[in-house]
Amino acid sequence: MSGQAAPPAPRTVFLVPGQGGDPRCALHDLYRADSTSRATIDDILGEIERASGDAGQGLREVLLSEVKLRVMAPGIPQLASYAISVVLDRLLTAAGLHPDVIVGQSFGEIAALVCAGVFDVPDGTRAVGALNAAFRGFEGRGAMVLVLASASETRALLAEAGPSDLVVACVNSPKQTIVSGPTEAIATLFERQGDGPRLVRLAVPYASHHPGLVVVADRFRANLCQTRQRPLRVPVYSPVGRRTYADTDDLHEALVDCVTKPVDLVEALQHNGSQHTQFIELGVGDGLCRCVRATLPSARTLAPLTGDLSWLTGTTSKSPVSVRQR
Repeated sequence: MSGQAAPPAPRTVFLVPGQGGDPRCALHDLYRADSTSRATIDDILGEIERASGDAGQGLREVLLSEVKLRVMAPGIPQLASYAISVVLDRLLTAAGLHPDVIVGQSFGEIAALVCAGVFDVPDGTRAVGALNAAFRGFEGRGAMVLVLASASETRALLAEAGPSDLVVACVNSPKQTIVSGPTEAIATLFERQGDGPRLVRLAVPYASHHPGLVVVADRFRANLCQTRQRPLRVPVYSPVGRRTYADTDDLHEALVDCVTKPVDLVEALQHNGSQHTQFIELGVGDGLCRCVRATLPSARTLAPLTGDLSWLTGTTSKSPVSVRQR
């Protein structure tokens, strides 16, 4: 015996993204990969469609079409993003990739709690619908902007812009933040950009993580009463609550907090990650994986919908997931 200790087994963290990704055609290849993935997708989409009623019309076409639709009906982007996360969780765990903890970013906390067993798929669907209903009438009145700068640099940028209702809503990585606020104030921020950090407006129809959204939070809370909280099967860490949830927590109220309180993804990644951690993104694209690599350069990442589908066979379940560099 060499006397050398075996390397620790990799810790696996599922990352559930929030809004802003483009869900169109996201499950097209996966649906055609094999009969198991097709059956899983059909089952989950069926549950979501039954629970959402008329609000879910067109969901299947958005996710499974080969060609991107030009327009998605209101509420469908949120339902589609939710469906993608639930489908990936179901297929990854079936392939032997079980999470030690799930981290949901913003809107992604709904799917994270479904993946952890707190809500079933229909209740999660109703929570998405409740959030959409709560924001109805606020579309176009606020916006969110990605700022390629640190949190301190972004706060300095807002201070230089003068008094406004803009806030740092999310800290995604050491050099990436999100600003939230009224549409007019966002427009002024772009006008004053000059030689400052790069700004990118996100594909989100309203502001979120803003203290001025108390009315939205109250509406959301009232509509969530129809969902039943169950015990956690997997730990869930909240970048909004900045802690791991417990069964004694009111997780309906925790979701409501996501409307008005900021997200600190950097702290969440540092708390839950190390060089022996593999992060798997349950969404379209690899935006959160890039945030992981910027925050924890030695961590391993997988964005299942951005490359080959070998993970479906479980070939990655006995060894750390390979990093997908972009």
